Amino acid sequence: MSLTILTADELQNLEMRAANQLGADTLMKRAGAAAAELIMKRLEDAGVEQRRVTLLVGPGNNGGDALACACELREKGAVVNVVLPGGRRPTSALALAQLERWTQAGGTTYDDPYMTEKADCVVDGLFGTGLAKPITGDCLDAVLWFNERQALKVSLDIPSGLNPVTGHWTGSYPGCSADVTITFLCVKSGLYMCEGADAAGEIVLNELDVSVPLSPLSVIGTDEFPRVLRPRVKNSHKGDYGSVAVIGGTDGMIGASILAARAALISGAGRVTLECRAEHAPHVDMVYPEIMFATKPVNLEDFDAIVLGCGLGTSAEAKARVIEALNCQKPLILDADALNIIAADIKLQDMVLARRAPTVLTPHPGEAARLLRRDTAGVTADRVAACRELAVQTGAIVVLKGAGTVISMRSSRTWINPTGSPMLATGGSGDVLAGMIGAMFAQGYDMVESVLAAVYFHGLSAEGLEAGFTAGEIAPNAMALVHDARVSYDL
Repeated sequence: MSLTILTADELQNLEMRAANQLGADTLMKRAGAAAAELIMKRLEDAGVEQRRVTLLVGPGNNGGDALACACELREKGAVVNVVLPGGRRPTSALALAQLERWTQAGGTTYDDPYMTEKADCVVDGLFGTGLAKPITGDCLDAVLWFNERQALKVSLDIPSGLNPVTGHWTGSYPGCSADVTITFLCVKSGLYMCEGADAAGEIVLNELDVSVPLSPLSVIGTDEFPRVLRPRVKNSHKGDYGSVAVIGGTDGMIGASILAARAALISGAGRVTLECRAEHAPHVDMVYPEIMFATKPVNLEDFDAIVLGCGLGTSAEAKARVIEALNCQKPLILDADALNIIAADIKLQDMVLARRAPTVLTPHPGEAARLLRRDTAGVTADRVAACRELAVQTGAIVVLKGAGTVISMRSSRTWINPTGSPMLATGGSGDVLAGMIGAMFAQGYDMVESVLAAVYFHGLSAEGLEAGFTAGEIAPNAMALVHDARVSYDL
């Protein structure tokens, strides 16, 4: 299922409404109970009998969640240690109430986590989404202690020190890196992107029995593209699944266009034609002879989708082909050199904006930076904002690739992709994605379904793999997963 992401203001308003309706401390108690249940279950599944848990308690409501969790764990029979780094008591009234609850139950506290006994689980309840400055002093020492532990590491709501929006660390020192982050009410975009993609570990959402409103930002779920998961009808032929033209592959970069064409074929397009721009272009792909090789420039209006840019080069002839494609009225996926050509000419950007047929841009951060006239750091500083800005600037659906790929429409409706693997950091991966998107369009899926499904399964194709993976394996793996989904499809 797709998951809603709220802005800081939206989340604060939701918490205030819940507090007014349920009572000021209800959400904190529910968060503590949810975290305790998760911890006990994980330790039980791991065969841990004694279940020793040490919790780091910060000064705000995140620390209050940790104290509520400590009370619940103690009631469940765990051996619990609570640490207030430097002996600093919470400053939040709600957290202070939970500290009183803990001490009245007979609990004690430590000032230094290094003075506690060995734990089977350590819990990060130092800082939540409200952290605005780098972690320092005793709390930084507690972060270092947390990261050093050979135990199950759990962060409450968000790893301490992580910006919940951008996924970057707040300050120059890394914060807590968890095995599991149990996040409350809604997921946070920073859990999926940049440093957050590694720091969060497994992400577990608990909405605390609160109705969470919809938002224009969410995490992709399979419910976003139901038609892609539906089995094909028996009474069909290749013409029903469309035709894709792949244009690129200049001298030295033929492989990029072949990877895109193969991906389009494997991803279900009825016919795929490759217009290879190299002087000595091949005439057949002996691995996939089903791909047709054009002997002259194709008529773009003859195709249901066009993938342009993979290994295209930036010559005058390549630019002329980009202009022709921008003038055609077919779905157009622009990648790699096509993006670089457009970035270098503001008139071409105006042509992209003027298009009425669906247009998809698939930049990596460097290409996005060129299109936005800024440096790459300006894009990665806030990937969601950069993707939205580029979508408004071009009128296209923008797929900003990277850890936590961001997809945005001109309306600012935005998604973050939860799937992916560092094994996708390999040459040709982006070419394959462009071909997969083209195939989805050719098969008649709508604009949003086409892009979200391709991005989602592209990322899923490499999950669980740690070595020995190349771009040519992405589309076959992805379509094997689509096959499994269709076989188990339930009307």
